[in-house]
Amino acid sequence: MGVLRFPESVSEPKDVIERARSAGMDVVCITDHNSIAGARKAKALGKDLHGIEVVMGEEVSTADGEVIGLFLEEEIPAKLSAVETIERIRSQGGLVIAPHPFSLHCPCLGEQIHTLDVDGIEVLNGGHIDNYANPAAEKAAECGKFARMGGSDSHYLKTIGFTYTNFSGSTAEELRKDILAKRTTAGGRVIPLDKAIAWSVGVVLESDRLIVRSMFGLDREPTDDPIHNLVHKMKLGQKLGALFGSFVYFLPPVPYLAGIASKKIFQRREDEERTGTGTGLGRLGLFD
Repeated sequence: MGVLRFPESVSEPKDVIERARSAGMDVVCITDHNSIAGARKAKALGKDLHGIEVVMGEEVSTADGEVIGLFLEEEIPAKLSAVETIERIRSQGGLVIAPHPFSLHCPCLGEQIHTLDVDGIEVLNGGHIDNYANPAAEKAAECGKFARMGGSDSHYLKTIGFTYTNFSGSTAEELRKDILAKRTTAGGRVIPLDKAIAWSVGVVLESDRLIVRSMFGLDREPTDDPIHNLVHKMKLGQKLGALFGSFVYFLPPVPYLAGIASKKIFQRREDEERTGTGTGLGRLGLFD
């Protein structure tokens, strides 16, 4: 399926806000990978229409692992060092969060959190179904240096709110204060495997819909939708290859077999981390 790098989310900002509100949230942080376009749209919709505050953020792919910037105004480019990325977050008055700092399948900061200027770390990440990453982060937070954060890491409407951050008050500014004061706590639970599978199926279906529309000339004009524009630039061979890959993925029970296989891989990596026999190679996610 590599001919098209399927997007991680196909959810509209408006729908994300509505789902967050129905899940009981007062504040929602939108942190797309290497983009604040969706967060900017969501913020414009949030409080006026749905009574919920939106914090604009970005999950930046640095050369040293992923870093989240919260309370941003401008987009930060990918592939800078973690130090330079953090400096750029600080220059905007933003806060620095280390997502899934000990992930077995996502680029993460790992032990670097102890030497970098980090405000908080995710001690509970809803997208990590293994038994290593979240406990390792919770143990690291025992030093008292970091705010404890919970994040559903949701790429799918129905998983929004499975995991969350508790803070005193109900506004974005009160969230900021509690992060800085290290008063936050993480709540919720890890996203069930069936929901992760439903997310992947939804992403592929929407991508296929856009590909088919493009092949029949129904979506010719560029828009501000990055997924639409990605499909628009694909060559015919790439589109056909992506559709074929999708067909194979949808053959039952391929999605469930993929999910089961991922759990087995995570178990092996957990054992390697605990015994110190891991390779130290870069980590690529099945669900990331």
